[in-house]
Amino acid sequence: MKINEQRLLGNLHELRKFTTTPGEGVTRFSYTPMDAKARAYIIKRAEAAGCSVAIDALQNIRIGLGANVPGRPIVLAGSHIDTVQNGGWLDGIYGVCGALEVMETLTEEIGRGTFVPSCNYEVILFAEEEGSNFGSTMTGSKFLAGKYGEAELDSLKDGAGNTLRQRLAALADIPDAPECALPLYNRGDVDVSEVPLDFGTIKTMLELHIEQGPVLDREGLSMGIVDNIFGMRVVEFTLSGLGNHAGASPMSERADALCAAAEAITECESIVRSDEDHRTVVTFGHIEMLPNQSNVIPETVHLTMEVRDRDKAKIDGYTQICIDTFRSVCEERGLECSIHEHSSSVPIVLSRRLVGEMTRRAEDHQINFKVMDSGAVHDACMLAEHVDTGMIFAPSINGRSHVPEEDTDEADLVSAAQFLMDTVLEELK
Repeated sequence: MKINEQRLLGNLHELRKFTTTPGEGVTRFSYTPMDAKARAYIIKRAEAAGCSVAIDALQNIRIGLGANVPGRPIVLAGSHIDTVQNGGWLDGIYGVCGALEVMETLTEEIGRGTFVPSCNYEVILFAEEEGSNFGSTMTGSKFLAGKYGEAELDSLKDGAGNTLRQRLAALADIPDAPECALPLYNRGDVDVSEVPLDFGTIKTMLELHIEQGPVLDREGLSMGIVDNIFGMRVVEFTLSGLGNHAGASPMSERADALCAAAEAITECESIVRSDEDHRTVVTFGHIEMLPNQSNVIPETVHLTMEVRDRDKAKIDGYTQICIDTFRSVCEERGLECSIHEHSSSVPIVLSRRLVGEMTRRAEDHQINFKVMDSGAVHDACMLAEHVDTGMIFAPSINGRSHVPEEDTDEADLVSAAQFLMDTVLEELK
């Protein structure tokens, strides 16, 4: 059963238009007008194919195959549609379009009487995967998995201080929302009690994604089968020194928060670079400095650190080493150091059954592939603790992602989506 490659690519190119930064990558945050337009586009396609659409209070969407029969086990496939600021055109949305293409192809074949599934098939769209609004990745899938609940509606806040509850409650008034998207949006109180999935009804979860790293492209491979997903710890540091005049303060008497941060960051990078298997990564991705004036010594620096690996012991070990490094540098320089653990996720081992079956299928189809880690976290992580979960990667050209230059050869996009189709067919039998 072959997918319609032109339809797949057409959907991807159409959805990349829903951005607030045309010409400068794709910016499409959850719970915004562009998010509403992308959702409306997908819903219209689903309804045109005779599919059912259900939306929960977090705005996670489930699209059911028209031929589904109540009570049968469910095979889920999907990803997210939100992006980072000035991100790429494939991250997340590729997995949604791939799963949707499987849905449309199945609808056509079942209509012709050429295929009769024994399980139900659903496309799932996860809300707020990137964490661009609230600084918490995989928010929608964390609610689906029961890791988040009522408390997080009030504890998660966006940059303007609005809680997740407030943002969700205000969605009914979103400007320029397409008419068909309006039923998505909450009116009044936000009830998340029915958001968690009933995992007893789900057989399999599959997520198609671009790699977002250089491995497949560097090795000339057309596909990856993921067996492990990195865990991570996110730590926030606030370094407090002494602001003063940039010209009148001798170097020997300074307590420069930015210089302290720079020293600690460089030392942490050097320590993690020395890791024997070169798998652990540390990233200082966000930094704020006060007073941020050219002629004033920096008094306060706030920054975030991520440590990621497939081994939880190494994540914890390097995180502690980096924390100790910051404390030591601040003590030597006469600064105060405040440390707050922001969030964490454990490394995930994906379904050995699915990895084995997909590996055999890729070998039989003579696909150039490898079984590999995912350094990035994905919504699949949240479901993998409960149901058999698998991930398929398409290569990222030059390993670029979360940037406007993000891209993948069309042949690879089609090939990996076809492999998703083949995998879904086996799971539906």
